Amino acid sequence: MRQARLKDKSNVIRIISKTFDTNPSVNVVIGKEGDRERKLQRLAAYTFVKALNRNGAYLSDNRKGAALFYRSDQGGFFWNEQWLEVQFALTLSVKGVLNALKREGYLKKHRYAGLHYYFWFLGVEAGGGGAGFELKEVVFGKAKEDGLPVLLETSVWRNVVAYQRYGFEIYHEWKDEENGITVWFMKRDK
Repeated sequence: MRQARLKDKSNVIRIISKTFDTNPSVNVVIGKEGDRERKLQRLAAYTFVKALNRNGAYLSDNRKGAALFYRSDQGGFFWNEQWLEVQFALTLSVKGVLNALKREGYLKKHRYAGLHYYFWFLGVEAGGGGAGFELKEVVFGKAKEDGLPVLLETSVWRNVVAYQRYGFEIYHEWKDEENGITVWFMKRDK
């Protein structure tokens, strides 16, 4: 695997947008109406650039998997992120933007507050082989090196089961009844 570069943007956008097309949490944000593919691509572009700016965008050796993550203290203001976030928001309805803001507020309020790595997206295309395993090791390796836990949220139960095999534990569960989904907050200690 290798750290992604800006020239990898279109490849990562393709992987992330394909992988997350059926993800319940992503679908709550992008909605069912309008040009879903465009919304997914803009969301993927924003997440890629945010992770890239924080040295947390990686591609598998076979270029069929992408991991987007960052250390929680790697904030900062980046114009390119802000521009992509605005472009994404413009694809949403007013209701969609309000829903996304409300949702993000809940996630931030209940996310573990200590220093950590945030494992945002892991996407692997069909035929990706061991790309997911390869990429998760990058995140786990960086976390171990820095002595930090890894956090993530998922709304897919089979992902919960898979992450538990790698040492993650559920520390909060949100039954988002308004949108008919459950979101599991998970943490893997160092």
